[in-house]
Order: sequence, then structure tokens, then C-alpha cells
Amino acid sequence: MKLVQEAEVADKRVFLRVDFNVPVKDGEISDLNRIRAVLPTIKYLVESRCKLIIGTHLGRPEGKPSEETSIAPVARELQRMLNLKVAMAPGIFGAPVEKLVESLQPGGILVLENLRWDKREEENDAGFAKELAQYADVYVNDAFAVSHRANASVEAITKFLPSFAGLLLQSEIENLGKIIESPKKPFIIVVGGVKIKDKAGMIEKLAPKADKILIGGGVANTFLKARGEEISESVYDTEMVADCEKMLKKLSKKIILPIDSLKEEQSGGKWKIMDIGPDAQKKFAEIIKGAETVLWNGNLGYTESEKYRDGSLAVAKAMSQLVGKTSVIAGGDTVGFVKSEGLDKNISFISTGGGAALEFLAGEKLPGIEALK
Repeated sequence: MKLVQEAEVADKRVFLRVDFNVPVKDGEISDLNRIRAVLPTIKYLVESRCKLIIGTHLGRPEGKPSEETSIAPVARELQRMLNLKVAMAPGIFGAPVEKLVESLQPGGILVLENLRWDKREEENDAGFAKELAQYADVYVNDAFAVSHRANASVEAITKFLPSFAGLLLQSEIENLGKIIESPKKPFIIVVGGVKIKDKAGMIEKLAPKADKILIGGGVANTFLKARGEEISESVYDTEMVADCEKMLKKLSKKIILPIDSLKEEQSGGKWKIMDIGPDAQKKFAEIIKGAETVLWNGNLGYTESEKYRDGSLAVAKAMSQLVGKTSVIAGGDTVGFVKSEGLDKNISFISTGGGAALEFLAGEKLPGIEALK
């Protein structure tokens, strides 16, 4: 895989694929993490005096342009963060866009409209990729979070341009790769979130090297159901109960389920598990504090409510104390939670990928990365 540092980009047009799929409401962006993560690559390219064309998607427009999925608020925010002029294209293609591309000067930045406004993007259409490629001399992928998708601007475009990995993509591969290949022990995995189906591959891939696998959230409910415990109305993954039963037998010495939980009463005497309980919080934190490597994906409770944040908070605090150790967090909700609590400063690596990180950690080949090889 070629790196952006090896590319000759001075005076050349560079198409940079990023993932600026950030939450936008009424033109305001509530989470800037994904934009911040790509700034080093953007600054590197601008300082290298290339003519920079940035492409991204936002939301799920399904091939239809809409004001709600316009990239314009992101371009404005990028201009503010860089303190440089950032031009916003009125679309993806057409004479006005071509004119903006032609007028780009070395060090200039142009942001294209939402690539998913054209349905061919998600179809990995070669014709769409070729049209995008005509704007540029060089392609750089710095969109790790969508590199598990075979989209035209991620995979097909590499067939038409010399292609390189951006700084963020390199960092993701390097840091997540260490977790797969040689995590320092004790190695602890913390798994939460709602669905075990998305995380089963990662657990099975990393389990042989893990010392303990701490499980909370809806994922824990599915394991509790598989163990024959009453979970009443609690959320669980109905399709994965049998798989969890097998994992419990195979990994009985490694999997740690919550020993208590916080419940919310429902009608008719029913209840829902909403978070791990105080005893489980204490136990999880103690295990983490003795670790050399910790990987965390998925919140352990319904963190949207203040009442059910303590489980995730206990894990975040324990990880924040692992100074000089390897601590990795993956998954948008978990990253957002940790940053909102101001507990991210001592975390050694925060991944921008949710599904991409899970697939990478499960040992699967990501189309966007494979295309660069």
C-alpha cells in the first residue's frame, strides 16, 4: 500500500475521500470529531501545494439531493477550523463544478456536494468513479470509516488514478493492527452496544489473545438469555442466542457478564435492564486497571439517560487512568460518550470507524484498503 507521503502532489489535483458524515441539525454540527481527525492530512496536502478536491457523503440521501444532506455546513466548518478559504461546489458534476475545479490554485480547497446524491456512488459504479477521477491526477483515501464499503469513491476510483493512503487511514491500520497482531497482556476487551451480531466476528478473532472479555449493554442481555436467565422485556438479539450459547461454552473462562444490573420497571410487573449495576461497575473497573491493553466498543447502558451512564462512565474512568498503556476505543457512540465526559485525553487511540473497525478487528478484508494494495 502506497502512503500519501510518497505521492508527488505539488501543482497536481488531488481527490481526497474523507468521511465527514457528521450529525447536522439546522445547519449546526454537534460532533466535529470526524472532521478533526482528517485535518492533519488536509494540512499536509495544502502545505504540499496541491489543488485539493474533497469528496464525502452525509446521511442517507439514497441518490436524491436534499438540503438536509448538503455538505455546505461541513464546508463552512472546515473553513473555520483551517482558517483557509474553502470553496463549496454546487453539485458533484456539471459546468459550474468543472469551472471551480479548473480555477483551483496550488493550496486551494474545493468541497464537492454529497457523493451519495448520485445513487451510483453506493453501487460502486465504474462510470461514476471515472467521472470523479477526471477531476484529479492523484487519489487519496482517508475515509477509514467507510472503507468497509465498496463505494465508487472508495474502491472503483482506484482503478483510474494513482492511489494512496492518507494519514488517518494509516493510523487506523497501524493502531488497530497492533490489537490484532500483538496486544500486550493482560489484554482486556470491553463489549457493549445493542447487537452482538455486529461484534461476534471481532470477539471470535481476538478471543484467543484476550485474557478477559467484559460484556454489557444489549449484548450482555443476549448472553444472559443464552445462559437461561430471566431478562423480562430487556433488549436482546433474538437471532444470536444460539451463537452466544456456543461462545459461553467455548470462552467460559474469559467472558465476564454483569453480576448485577440497573432495571427500569415496565407495566405488568415486567422490567428492562438499562445498565450494568454498581458491583459489575466495580469489578469491570478493577479488571481494566490491571490491564496492559484494553479495547472498548459499545456503551454498557442506555447512556442517553443520565440515570444509566454509570456503567460506561466506570469503564471510561478506568481506561483514562491507564497512562502509558494501550487503550483503544472504537464506535461512534462510545467515542462520543467518552469525549463528552472529557475522559479521552489519556486514551492512546480513538478510532473513527464503527462498522469498519469491527470488520477490520474481525480480520475481514476492507474493500477500500484492499483497493490501495
